[in-house]
Amino acid sequence: MTARHPAAPERGVRLIASDSKASAAGIVCTAVSPRLTEWVPELLTKLRPRSQRTVRRHATTEKPFRASAAILSTTLPEWNTTTDTWGDDTAEAVSYTHAIATLALTYAEEDPESRSAYHRRRYADLTDTVESVGTGRGPVNGDLGALAKGPVVLHRELDDHPQTLTLFLDGETWTDLTDRRTGVRALAAIAVLADGFDVRVVASPALQRELTRRYPAWSETHLGLTGDRDRSHRNHRRTPSQPAPTDDIHPAWAALGGLASTPGKRRLLGNLDTDRERSYRDLEQDHAIDIETGTVSRYVLDLEDRGLVTVDRRGQHNTVSLSERGDTAVTQCLDANDELIHPNQRQLDTRLTDTPHDATSTVSSRREGQPGTTPTGIDEWIATTGDPDGDADYVQWLTGPEESPETQSVHRRFTVPAHETGITLVDDQPAPFDDGRVTYLSHHAETALVVSQWGGPLVTLGRLAAALLSDKALSKILTPSRVGRDFTAIHDGVTDRDPGQTLRRGHQVGWFSEDETTYTAWRQRVETVRDTQLARLAALTDSDDTAARSELFEALHGLVASATHLYHAAGIDLTATIRLPDTDAVARKPTRLENLCEFLSKTVPKQSVYGIHSGYRMLFEERPAKLCRRLPYDVEPNAELDLTMSWVLTGPTITALHDDIAAALRAELTTVREAIADGTEDAPTLTIPVRDGTTYPAIRRVIDDVAMTHDVQWTPRERQRLVRLCLRSFGPADTHGACPYDVVVSLQRALNESPNPTPADVERAAATLPPERFRPDLTPTATKLYAALLRADTPLGRSELLDRADISASSYDRRLSDVRELDRVRPVQIDGHRRWTTTATLTSRTPPVTAWLPPNRGTTIPLVTHRDPLRPTGQQHPIETKRGRHHPQPTLRITTPNGATPHTTYPMNLRHECPQSHRTDKYPPDSRDTPANETMAATAYPTTAVATSHQQPQRSLTRTNQ
Repeated sequence: MTARHPAAPERGVRLIASDSKASAAGIVCTAVSPRLTEWVPELLTKLRPRSQRTVRRHATTEKPFRASAAILSTTLPEWNTTTDTWGDDTAEAVSYTHAIATLALTYAEEDPESRSAYHRRRYADLTDTVESVGTGRGPVNGDLGALAKGPVVLHRELDDHPQTLTLFLDGETWTDLTDRRTGVRALAAIAVLADGFDVRVVASPALQRELTRRYPAWSETHLGLTGDRDRSHRNHRRTPSQPAPTDDIHPAWAALGGLASTPGKRRLLGNLDTDRERSYRDLEQDHAIDIETGTVSRYVLDLEDRGLVTVDRRGQHNTVSLSERGDTAVTQCLDANDELIHPNQRQLDTRLTDTPHDATSTVSSRREGQPGTTPTGIDEWIATTGDPDGDADYVQWLTGPEESPETQSVHRRFTVPAHETGITLVDDQPAPFDDGRVTYLSHHAETALVVSQWGGPLVTLGRLAAALLSDKALSKILTPSRVGRDFTAIHDGVTDRDPGQTLRRGHQVGWFSEDETTYTAWRQRVETVRDTQLARLAALTDSDDTAARSELFEALHGLVASATHLYHAAGIDLTATIRLPDTDAVARKPTRLENLCEFLSKTVPKQSVYGIHSGYRMLFEERPAKLCRRLPYDVEPNAELDLTMSWVLTGPTITALHDDIAAALRAELTTVREAIADGTEDAPTLTIPVRDGTTYPAIRRVIDDVAMTHDVQWTPRERQRLVRLCLRSFGPADTHGACPYDVVVSLQRALNESPNPTPADVERAAATLPPERFRPDLTPTATKLYAALLRADTPLGRSELLDRADISASSYDRRLSDVRELDRVRPVQIDGHRRWTTTATLTSRTPPVTAWLPPNRGTTIPLVTHRDPLRPTGQQHPIETKRGRHHPQPTLRITTPNGATPHTTYPMNLRHECPQSHRTDKYPPDSRDTPANETMAATAYPTTAVATSHQQPQRSLTRTNQ
C-alpha cells in the first residue's frame, strides 16, 4: 500500500462568511456547541460512508483484519511493535481502524437488518466504535489523540483531496458558556480535524468577537481574527517542512510506560516540582494525590527507577522532587487532570493557545509590534471563574493567562501593593466574577493570598474560611512539614511551652483540644468543622433568623481567626484581597455601606497578635471563662500588636470610603475591656492604618519593593522618574494617584526583558496592558496610537499606525494631535515622508523644526530654535493650578551673533492643536524632570504634587492604654 500525500495548503481551518456560497459545502454540522460530545458523534456518523469508500479504494484484500493491518502500517507505523505499550489513544485508534475496515468490507453491500441477530449486534458495536472515537465515550474512553490517530490520520494519508467539513457554530451556547475549558476542548477538536480535513467554520460577527475575546490565541492562529494583517492565515498550517513529531520512544514518554493503569502514580508525579522538594508525609496528606499512606514510598521508588524523580535521603525525612526527565514528562505528557497525553497531541493543544507574539515572552523583545495583540488582562482572566455547579471548584488556585510567564507574577501583582499591617484601599476597575462564590488561593515562598469578591458580611466571612482551610490550603500550605506532625515546627520550633498549649491558650486557636494535637487528628477535626459551618452558611444566607445568623457569625469569626493565627505561627505572611466591582452600589445604600464598615471593624481587630498571644483576647475579651484560659504575658514598653493578615479592598473609587471605614474602626477600637481602659491591666497598642494605595508614597513603596526583590539598582533619580511615569500612565487625569496593580505588572514585564530596565523600558512594557488600563487620561484611540508607537522598533507612518493600532482613518485624524503633544512623541522625516516615533527620554513638546523640513534643503547655516515663552518677558508671577502654585521657568532667549538673519527659524507653536481636555497640567510640561544632581528639596520649580505630611495626613487609627 502506498500513502497518498494530500495537498497540504487545502487542509486547515478557515472562517467562512455566513452568506457565502461556500458556507454549506461538504459534510455540514449545524448548531455546533462547545460540548464536543454533542456534535462530534454526528460528524463521524456523516463521515462514515466517506471513510468506508476510502478503505475500499485502498484495500488489497477482502479480509477486514488484513486490510486494517495494512492501513495501520501507513497511519500508525508503531502499532505492531512489541517493545512499546499502547496508550488509550493508540488502542482506540486501532479499534477504530479495525471497525471501519470491517464495516467497509463485510457490511457494505447488504442491509444489516437482513442478517442474523449476531451480525446485527456486531454491526451496531462496530458502528458505535466508529462514531464515538475520540469523544471520551469510545471503547477505552480515548481523548482527542484517538480522533487524531484514527479518522483524521486515515483521511490525511489516504485521501487525494481533503473532505470539506462545514461547522456552523451555535452563537448562543458559545456566548453563554461559563466554563472556558469546555470551549478550549471543543476548539482543540476543530484543530485536530483540520489536520486531515478542510474545516470551514461559520460564525456570526458577534460570535467572532466573542471567540476573539475569550480565545485570542486560537482565533489568531486558526481564524486570523486578531493576527497580523500582513500574514496569510489561509495557509497557516503545518506543511511537509514542518512535520509533527512522531517519535514514540522519547525518553520522557518511554519512562511513563505502564502508568496508564496506575493513576495514583500519575497524580503523585503531577503534584511534584523541580524547584521544591516535598516530604513523604506532605504527599500522604495531599488531597490532590489521594493515595494511601504506605503507598507513597513504594510509588516514589518506582518513579525514581524510571528516572522521573530525585530523592534526597540526607535529612531526617526523605524528600522528593522532579528530575529533568520528570519535568519534561509532566509538561509534555500529562494533561491538567494528570492523564497521559502523547507529545504529538500536546503540540496540537499548544497550537490552540500559542501566544500571538513571535517569541514566548509576555513583553515583546525589541521587535515589531503586532496590531491588536495585547496579552490577556489578568483581571479579566481571573473573572472567568467557571461554574462551581459544573466542574469548577469553589476554591481555585490563582493562575494567570496562558501567555503570562508564571503564577508567581500574578501572585505578586496582588500582594506587593498590600502593606504589612492595616487596610489598603486601591482604586481599580475589577471585573465581576462569573460566579461570585469562587475564591482564589495562592502561595509562594512565605506568603499566601486569598482573593474573594464581596458578597455581604456573612458570605464573605464564609468564603475566607473556606479558602484558608480548604483542602488545597491544607495540602499545599499548612502541611505537616511546615507545622510539624505534632505542631512542633510553629514559630520555627522556638517556643517556651508545649506547641499544643501555645496554640490553644496563646493564639486561642479553636477546635484544638488535647485530643487534636497531632496534625492528622487536627485536620480531620477542622475539616469537619469547616464543612459544618459552610453547610450552615448555605442554609442561612437568605434567612431572616437573626439568632441563627448571629451564632454563625461568631463561629465563622472564630474559624477565620484560628486559621490566620495558625498561618502566622507557621511563618506565612497572609493577605486578603476583597474585590468590590460595584463600589457605587455600596456607597449609595447606607445599609450596604454600614455592613461593609461593620464587617471590617469586627473582623480586622480579631486578626491581631502579640508574640504568641491573641491580641483580641488581650484587649477586647470580657468573658471570664475565656480570660482564665490565657497564657501569662509581659508587655514591653511602647509595644504594638501585629496583624496576622493584611487587608486590601479594591474597587472603583473605593478610596472615597476611607473616612467611613476609619470612623467605624475608631468606634470599635474605643471599646476595650474596662481593665485595659482604666490602666489596671497592661496591654500593647493596637494600630490599624487605613491607607490609600494609589498615592505618590504608595507607588514609591511598590517600586522600592520590586527593586529590592529583583535587586535592581535604580538611582533615586530614576525612581523619582518611575513614580511620575506611573502616576501619568495609570491614573485618570482628574486624580493624583495610580493603580498599583498596573505598576507591578509593568515593572515585572519590563524586568522580564532587562535586569535593569529604564523608565522608557517600563513604559514600553506598560503599553502591553489592555488599552483601558494604560493612559486612561487619553481617549481609547489615542491610547492605542501611543501604545503602537511605544512598541514599534522603527518610526511609523499613517498606514502603519492604522494597521498596528487597529483603528479607522477618521479616528486617526481626530486623535493624532493628542498623541503628538505627548512628551516622548516626535516626528521624523524618512524619504520625504513624515513618520512618528518615540524617544528614549522626555523631550520638549515643540518638535525640532528640522523634523518638518525636507531633507537636504541645501542650507549650511545651522537652524536656531527656541521655546515659545508662556508669558511676556519681565517679572514672573506664580501660576495657580489645581495642583497648587508653581513658578514658570525663565524665558529662554537665543540670539544669533549678528541678530536676525534670513536664516533665523522662529518657533512653531502647536499648542492650539492640543485639546484642553487632554492636557497634563498636573505635570507642567517644562518641569517634570529636574537635573540629576538636584534633589526635590532643592528644586525651585516643583515637578509634581508629592503627598507630604501637611497634604496627606497619616491615615491610621491607634488604641492607646489610658
